[in-house]
Amino acid sequence: MAKTVSITVHPSVLGGEYLTVSDAMSQILDMVAALDGLDANEKGKRRIVWRLTEAHTNSPPFTVTAQAFSKDPEVSVVIEAARVVDQWSKAISSLLSGEKPFGLDQKVASSLERAFRRNLNGIALTDTKIDRDHAFSIVPAKAQIAIAALEKAEAQRALDLRRSEFGTVEGEVVGLTTYNNRPALVFQERLSGANAICVLSEHLANELGQMHKWSEVWEGRSLRLTGELTYKDDGSLKRVSASRYEEIQWASVDLRDIKKVDILQGRTVQEHMDEFWGERFG
Repeated sequence: MAKTVSITVHPSVLGGEYLTVSDAMSQILDMVAALDGLDANEKGKRRIVWRLTEAHTNSPPFTVTAQAFSKDPEVSVVIEAARVVDQWSKAISSLLSGEKPFGLDQKVASSLERAFRRNLNGIALTDTKIDRDHAFSIVPAKAQIAIAALEKAEAQRALDLRRSEFGTVEGEVVGLTTYNNRPALVFQERLSGANAICVLSEHLANELGQMHKWSEVWEGRSLRLTGELTYKDDGSLKRVSASRYEEIQWASVDLRDIKKVDILQGRTVQEHMDEFWGERFG
């Protein structure tokens, strides 16, 4: 039998009135969204879908049961659901203990944070069961600990954006400069449109020629630069220590030739988008 997850919300009293069914359902849906978001393979495609199969919402507490269904007939829903549920349960339990689980997706973290904050504002208890066995409970004190863990992880993530890595970027030469007395280009990255300094290796500088000739030859040229890429705190490119370059040649293509290309290959637009976004099954 496929895995089932039951989530029960016990509202606290606010101003003499219970929390609305809508608020309780939002709490449950955020918990299920986190569960759903953990199901992804290495290409980011979902392999199972969680459907709400049972609900008791006539009066508090509110209980909803979600069950896993396979999106791909070649995927075992039992094995895949067990993996996802185990990861979901361990991730939340870690947060409730004040620890940030490894590899938690930002979208999943946002869903969980919304749920934790409701447990500080109107919800006394969020209780979960996996196949009728108790998994974990969220109470206000534990929710506060989990929120602090997520905020700490977010601050660390911002610091992690400041990094160096080897790679390749594309852009246009918009100026000439020096960096620590070394020849450099002012390089406008194609994707972000932001300017970065491109420091040239001695070999590359000699290959490009004398500095007084660069403005004649290289300004306005589109290049693909390879080397050490250094990023700032906000994740934007700060500097390229280039060891290799490749000039990008733009070809002139007739619009009529482009129109002849069969991108959809016989599929409808909707079929093409479903396959592109990994929603082919389900």
